[in-house]
Amino acid sequence: MDISIQKGTSVSIHEQLVTQISMQIAAGILGANFKLPSIRALSKKLGIHHNTCLNAYRELENMGLIQIRHGSGARVASNNPERGLNERNNKDGAPMPLDQLADFFVQQVIRQDYRWEDALAALEKSRQAKSAQFRQPLVFVDIHADILPIFQIELQQALNRPVQIMLLNNLDLDQEQDAHFVVSRYHFQALKDKLQASLIFPAGNGHDPANHLYFTDRITVVDVGAVRQELELIKQLPSEALIAVISKSTIILQQAEAVIKALRGEDVYIRTILAGHESIQELQRVIKRAQATFTDWLCLDDLKVLTTKTLHPIRTIPQREIDKLKPFQG
Repeated sequence: MDISIQKGTSVSIHEQLVTQISMQIAAGILGANFKLPSIRALSKKLGIHHNTCLNAYRELENMGLIQIRHGSGARVASNNPERGLNERNNKDGAPMPLDQLADFFVQQVIRQDYRWEDALAALEKSRQAKSAQFRQPLVFVDIHADILPIFQIELQQALNRPVQIMLLNNLDLDQEQDAHFVVSRYHFQALKDKLQASLIFPAGNGHDPANHLYFTDRITVVDVGAVRQELELIKQLPSEALIAVISKSTIILQQAEAVIKALRGEDVYIRTILAGHESIQELQRVIKRAQATFTDWLCLDDLKVLTTKTLHPIRTIPQREIDKLKPFQG
């Protein structure tokens, strides 16, 4: 886990910790069940008070991103509906070869003593159902209204099909019965809880054994925050460089400032601009002076006409995550 802390900046150490760890989890850099350093080890490594680390871990736990267990420490939460399927993939993340997938299916049919005719019929029924599923409406869900249009434009351009956006609190499951939901790892648990509350479970233990498949069919979890290239560029900038971040999302601006401050402290200057709140002349002046200008995809085309300098688009959804949604392509 690569964490940088800069003391004496306008961004608190607590916020620097929470932002960096949560972004690394959301981007898939820290995978499910990754064991985080102990509070004592992390506080000693960073030279900060252990209560700061403890409070950061507790906030991450409240966000559903980590799990803290007495005696075993803190680990990244493993609440991904695709986890059971992905564990059968190759270690490098490549899909299971088709012949191995066929072998697995046949072995299960034989082992559980199903009639082959019934197995083939079930396979065809599943194929038809999945084909229909990939024609479902796609709905990206988040809790922040101003970042939703950015997710929307990235997915629509990549998939060449309409993508709806919805605030989690406004989600009407009666109206979205046929939808397939896309959500970041930040908010998967909250979406799952909302879906789970809408289900009618059988009497007994209160849990439907088919829940795992239900959530896999209804939700695709995507890692967000493709920041690796951006981080490398920020690290290489000279001292006293000006970094401009222009976005229509206050969330992106806040996270960008926290990350840059954690990496460089007061060694560089940061100018964050909420698009639409500055004049064209001011935007041109800032971009001209900046050694690096980062912008979201909603602002990119508008800014290109203002400058010939290189702009660095902030892609919130990495290509590997968009690939998960290829079956839904238009």
